[in-house]
Amino acid sequence: MKLHKLGWVVAAGVALAACDDPLQTDPQSAIPAEEALTSSAQIRVGVNGMYDSMQGDGGYARNLLVFPDLFAGEVSGVPANLIWTGTFDTDAEVSAGSVRPSNGAVEGLWQAAYRTIGRANNVLASLEEVDGMDEEDAAQFEGEARFVRALNYHNLARFFGGVPIVLEPTRNLTGSTAVARSSEAQVYDLVIADLVAARPLLAAGSGAPVGHATACAATALLARVYLDAGRHAAARDASSDVIANCGFRLVEDYGNAWRIENSTESIFELQFTILDNNNLAFWFFPRVLGGRRGFAPTANLFNAYAATDERRDYNIGFYSGGTRRYGRKYFRIESNDDNVPVLRLAEMYLIRAEANWRLGAPAATVLADINVVRARAGATLLGETVSSPTQLRDAILNERRLEFAFEGMRMFDVRRILGLADAATLYKVNANKLYWPIPQQELNTNPSLTQNPGY
Repeated sequence: MKLHKLGWVVAAGVALAACDDPLQTDPQSAIPAEEALTSSAQIRVGVNGMYDSMQGDGGYARNLLVFPDLFAGEVSGVPANLIWTGTFDTDAEVSAGSVRPSNGAVEGLWQAAYRTIGRANNVLASLEEVDGMDEEDAAQFEGEARFVRALNYHNLARFFGGVPIVLEPTRNLTGSTAVARSSEAQVYDLVIADLVAARPLLAAGSGAPVGHATACAATALLARVYLDAGRHAAARDASSDVIANCGFRLVEDYGNAWRIENSTESIFELQFTILDNNNLAFWFFPRVLGGRRGFAPTANLFNAYAATDERRDYNIGFYSGGTRRYGRKYFRIESNDDNVPVLRLAEMYLIRAEANWRLGAPAATVLADINVVRARAGATLLGETVSSPTQLRDAILNERRLEFAFEGMRMFDVRRILGLADAATLYKVNANKLYWPIPQQELNTNPSLTQNPGY
């Protein structure tokens, strides 16, 4: 089967793209040619490896979910969901709103994304080399690889803006490789092209195992990406497609979206087990409950919930006589195997609400989707008193904060909905700080890279 090629050419290769070691940037340590995927069974293993590489601390086992909620937590005290309560200097920088290029955790986030992208590229390139593969399997594998590559490039663009685009596995490279940054718009073009290409491939496939990408997951991610890219009509239509046609439904109890693995509202969920685990509960829970409590919910976040809103007491617990807060959305402290719902149906309702607000839809149309989410949580429904564009904007931003606490949304939501200038004022940082620095080690390794302004 031949790959569906993108209609534009991008320079290939960075050293770390397919390297299994997230700290290894030497191009000669990339995947060697003898490890090419040469059979359907090997490609299946390679596909599984893409998901596995998103499950480290640099990905969805910690930093992708924590850092956007921790950003500027101790500086502003208002918009952040988390404050730093631990000992890691890397976390302290994020909480202080002053991330340095030398921050090792941010470097790990960058390299984890490129490691996953490298594995996706390896799957895509290998599909061309395997003869006699079942066409439905090949379509499924290609669709999954495009979805995973798009998800990781979108995450990179959210944190760093424009980044190097790599579309080939590094096993074919020799010598030094230096790829310059593409613009943020070019990265978004790639992400959208990959997801548009993935949808029919996934729909035509023979079906994906639990935790693998589906056509509906690609559409849901497109809705998120379109919103970030300012393509509001497309975001409205993609989210509406998922709501109407994909068969998901909100669980009646908000907490069951985490208590029940792969619940009815989970569109794409990373699977963790006791053998392939994460430390989310460990990082959120206090020592007296078996954790470390490296960060804690802000008082402002707790007070933002109404007493009747069940999200408050599910997301935030108290200990030490009710005087100290801790996050408990991820709660499997003994087994450390909380799954991570990356895309949920609730997000589709709030994407559509924001898109309709941007498009000037009637207030009732915007509030209808917000109220679907609030009704499930037991929160008071918003009525006619919320009608002006500013009131609707604030209602959307607040609802996303309450619904997606500790899911890695907050910094991006504030930046997108309020705009760079107002977000910077709220966070009490320079607007340049709302995009994070390219890791210094990457600048040292790749002379074609340039740093973001202000660092």
